Amino acid sequence: MTKLPIPLNIWRSSLGLRLLLTVAVLTLLSSAIAFGQESDRGGCGLAEFANGQTLTVRGKIAIGAHDMLLVVPNCEQSVVLAYAGDSETNVPADKLRRDRNLERFKKYTESRYKSAGKRICLQCAKYEVQASLTGQLEVAIIPEGAIRDQLGFLRNGSGKITGKAGFGHPTPLYKYRLVIESISDVAARRLPRLAAKPGRAARSTRVPGAAHDWRAP
Repeated sequence: MTKLPIPLNIWRSSLGLRLLLTVAVLTLLSSAIAFGQESDRGGCGLAEFANGQTLTVRGKIAIGAHDMLLVVPNCEQSVVLAYAGDSETNVPADKLRRDRNLERFKKYTESRYKSAGKRICLQCAKYEVQASLTGQLEVAIIPEGAIRDQLGFLRNGSGKITGKAGFGHPTPLYKYRLVIESISDVAARRLPRLAAKPGRAARSTRVPGAAHDWRAP
């Protein structure tokens, strides 16, 4: 196994809903532009791995509108995450190690704050999570002669969609997907709670007994 180093939380008020949508659009566009450029950056360790290889990588978890992502240091794009056994992957479910680390990982990554008062909260994660993930790396490949549009779909010379090159929902914008087989070294830091009223400062809540505000095994 090869290990890579460590390096979004999205939560906004009702006033910032428009900003949230703008950021989402810009993120999608930047992902499309960056597709295929990882090897040119030189610092992204993922560029060294071929499609189907198994690796261990540590990073921060980002919760998108439709996908869970892994933020990897020095990489232009985040990595779409899936579990072994998910219908969209070819990795069988018995490859997924179902242990305490997996339970803790799911507990922290699936915890969300709810909207409060006039504050609209979309995908507001309760915890910032870091973990070491081991699994099969899938790399999107653009076939020779094919044209990939900005949404990740492949088109022929006449413009007809013939497939896709990328991962993510609802559009395949990302170059990499990691199919998780095992998880270790889960650490979580509780994020500030959403303020109940506009203008009121968000109340920071610490995880009991967590050193430096991080909860580790």
